[in-house]
This record gives sequence, C-alpha cells and structure tokens, in this order.
Amino acid sequence: MKRIFAIQPMALITLFVWASWAAEVSNEAPMRLLQGRHCLFLDEALIASKQGVTAVMHTPDKRGAVIRPDIPSDGPLIQTRMEPVWCPEDKLYRLLYYAYGNEPGKPTGMALATSKDGLAWEKPILGLVVLKSSTQNNWIPPVAEHPNNAIDGVVYDSDEPNPERRFKALVGAINRRPYGSGDFIHWTPIGASEIPSSDESHLALDIERHTFLAMVKTSNEYGRAFGLSTSTDFEKWTPRRMLFGADAEDQRMAPGVIRRRLGNPAMLGPLFVEPAPGTGAAPGPQPVWRAEVYNIGVFPYEDIYIGLPSMYYPTGTCLPAKNNTDGFHEIQLAMSRDLTHWTRLGDRKPFIPPSDTRNGRLGVYDRTQILAANRPLVKEKELWFYYSGLKWRDDFYALNPDGTPRDPATLSSEDKADQQDGWGAICLAVLRRDGFVSLHAEQEGVIITKPLVTQGKHLYVNASVKGSITIEVLGMDGAPLPGYADTDSIPVKTDDVCVPVRWKSTDVLPDTVPASVIEKEATSDTQSLVRFRIHLKNADLYALWVE
Repeated sequence: MKRIFAIQPMALITLFVWASWAAEVSNEAPMRLLQGRHCLFLDEALIASKQGVTAVMHTPDKRGAVIRPDIPSDGPLIQTRMEPVWCPEDKLYRLLYYAYGNEPGKPTGMALATSKDGLAWEKPILGLVVLKSSTQNNWIPPVAEHPNNAIDGVVYDSDEPNPERRFKALVGAINRRPYGSGDFIHWTPIGASEIPSSDESHLALDIERHTFLAMVKTSNEYGRAFGLSTSTDFEKWTPRRMLFGADAEDQRMAPGVIRRRLGNPAMLGPLFVEPAPGTGAAPGPQPVWRAEVYNIGVFPYEDIYIGLPSMYYPTGTCLPAKNNTDGFHEIQLAMSRDLTHWTRLGDRKPFIPPSDTRNGRLGVYDRTQILAANRPLVKEKELWFYYSGLKWRDDFYALNPDGTPRDPATLSSEDKADQQDGWGAICLAVLRRDGFVSLHAEQEGVIITKPLVTQGKHLYVNASVKGSITIEVLGMDGAPLPGYADTDSIPVKTDDVCVPVRWKSTDVLPDTVPASVIEKEATSDTQSLVRFRIHLKNADLYALWVE
C-alpha cells in the first residue's frame, strides 16, 4: 500500500496542551464503543486531540484483470457494477457482468461467472440464450421488459423467507425496478415500485439495519450526480433524494487534474480533447473541462458508510455525433455517518487511480474508465476491491481526433495487439483490512480519545509498527489509572490487523463505569468509562476496538 496524502503537520507536545485538553473534554458526553466494532480514523469523531501525527490515506495494491473478455460471447468488452456474491448453498462466488458479444445492432446481455476463491473464475455454459445461432454461452435469459437486463447489483438476503427471492437486484437500463431470484439466473419482479434513474446504479444491503440502499444516477448543477432511495422490504421505496455530487471545489481542481493527465506521456488518451478553459474554448453554460460523479458505490463498514465515487473528467465532445463526451475516471474515497453529510478523504486524490502504460499496454485495462463495484469483499486481513477497467471511451484505434475513421495501415503491431486484447475487463485491487486511513507518526506522536464507554474486556488495535505503540488508560480527570500508565503499557511492535493491547499486570480493561452512564439495554458484562492516550513512534494506527 502507498501512503499518498498527509493532512496535519507535526507539532510539539507540551504539558499545557494536556491541561487544556483535560479542561475541554471534562464535560463531554461519552461515546460508546460497541463490542467487536472496529473504530477507524477516517474522521475525528473519536479524537479529542492529537499531536505529532498525520492522517494518511492509503491506496490498494492493484492485482490486474481477474475476468477478461476471453470467450466469443464476451465480445471485446466486459464490465460490471457488482461485487462477487457468496452463495452459501453451493459455496461459490457468483458475479453477473455486461457482455457485448451479440450480433451488431442487438442488445448486450448479462453473463455469469463463478469462482471458489474470487481469483480464478469460470464462465459456465448455461445454454439459455441464442447468440449467433449458438446456445454455447454463459448469458442469462433476458427479462421480458428489459431485453438487455442491465443488472447493476445483486445482494444476498439471508433473512428472506422466500427462497425465490434470496437474491435481490435492481433491473433496468433507464429507471430501476426490484427483482428477485432463487438461482442468480432467472429473475422475477418484486412489487410494482420503480426508482427513477439514468443509466448507472448500485445496490447495497445494510444488514444491521436491514435496509436496502439504491444509489441511482441523477444530476446536479455540475452534471452527473447520484441520488438515494431506501427500502426495508424491497417493495416500497422512499422518494429519491440527493446522495452525492461534485461541488465547486471539484470544479476548481478539475483543470489541473486534466492537465496532469494530458501531460503524462505514459497515459494514453483521451482521444477527443478540446481547448482548455480560457484558451479559446467556445463559451457555454457548462465548460467541457469539469468534474462529475459518474458512479458511486456506497457500503456500510463497521460504524460508518464508505463511498467510492468514480469522478469523471470530460475533456471533449465525441465526434462526429457530439452526443457525449470523452474523458477519464479516478476512483476517490469518501465517508459518511448519516448518508447525507460526506467527508472527502485524501484531499480528493485518487484512491484507485487509472494505470499507465510504462511497462506495456497489453493487459492494462484500467487506464481510462474505472468504475468500482459497490463494496469490497471482506477477507480475514484484506479488503478486495473489484472494479471495471476500460482502456478508452471512444475506440482509440478506430478513430482520428477529428472523428474520421482511422486507416488500419497506420496501426503499429503494438496498436493491433492492444486492440485485439479487448478494451474492458474486471480488475482487482487489495487493501489492508481497515486500511483506508491511518494516523501516522514519523517520530513521536500522541492521540487522546474522547471519553469512551467500552463494552468489552480487551483492547485491540490494527497497526503497522516499526517503532512502538503504547496505550495509557485515563480516568475522567485525565490522569492514568493505576497499572495503566505509559510505563505499564507493553509496547506494540508488530504489523498486524489484530494486535492485543496489554499492560504489565493485566490484559483486561478496568471496570470504571458509574451506574449513571450504563444504558439499560447494554449487553456487555464488562464496561469502562475511560479515555485512551496513545503514544506512537514510527508507527501507523488504523483502528481500535474492544472485545
């Protein structure tokens, strides 16, 4: 993983800071740490003060294409908007993807891929759809009212009593309608609701609240944006409201993002590029060079929501039709606690950037359009992010920049190989579990949490440590509790996603909670009302929790 952005300068720690902090937090209402719930540091909800630490966003490691357009029914391009869905009955991951291998002028379709491990994928011959006079393909049957299906997301609902509805999806190319399936292949409508949407959407299930989230494409003053509709029964849906869109700061940054892309010779395309704003571009109500939200995946993670907006940067109108734009994407990172107010992370730098071609073009699909699946797979120590990677929006080898057909004789052998390799695949990037943002101390730093009611006996951290991390347990007066001072803390000196925190005489948190702050519905036998003072030396802290 690469650290790409720091948002807080180093600072010296003084006794005055501690005294001031203790006075400020003495009257704060305590926050509750639910047992087993990881608390990340994407915002500062848990932090009363920090000195000598910086917040650093990390990017996942790319593993390349895991599902390629490698059979005739795929055509030159495949893409998806869904993550693999684990099917417990047959112990397989299943995934539906868009395939473009039909005859010219006929609809695209949804095709099925399966995997035991999420890495090696098979495309089973279903024998259900005729393509070019053959049923030897993996396409699922089209839904009657939606001949090209357009299924942008599938969730598995373990609480669904009807086995024919255990898989749920939103279907439709324009507007979305709820559907259910028992086998991931045959789909039938659920209810009569239709969710207004343009041509992009995502579906998520918030299991804890048993709420379905439909992220659907709409627009705001800057162009493409996304709305939200929710349901608790998958039949009745709330009216769509605005979820996430580009803002004025995105527009301010867009010309610089585009110039950096165009100035990098290792980044091929876009094909159509109009003059930069202010250099003779024709005036109009909306500049071509801008930032839009082409797509966003949203998913609950621990006690927050994570957003993966695919920010789209148009560079020019597509010639000769001029009915769309050319451009490129970057996947950014955002978080919310209420699905209304969003914190943009990493100073809006890419969380998953497009790839360059310094080491060759073949197999490098994610260099222009990159669109995230709705959520990652959560592994024991990793998060697996699947995303669609496309080499271009307009065929880089079929057209000239003026829109005229390109002479095939002008293509180099590398051009031809790149074109024949296909221009869209499903890719994978892997991140450390909880590894979105860390609090990093290059030398020495200290974090003090807000007052916390902890439901559990043992404290754990997710940390990468080259130096050490020690943790003090403080009382409400700001002083260390007996046996829990910095000198009592056994230093954490490892790199792991689950590290127990211990002190010289105990590994159990103190039981200090007054009866007045214990909620009646609390289920934990052991609770503590404490603050933590965390000392970091050459270390990264990703999360903490109690069990």
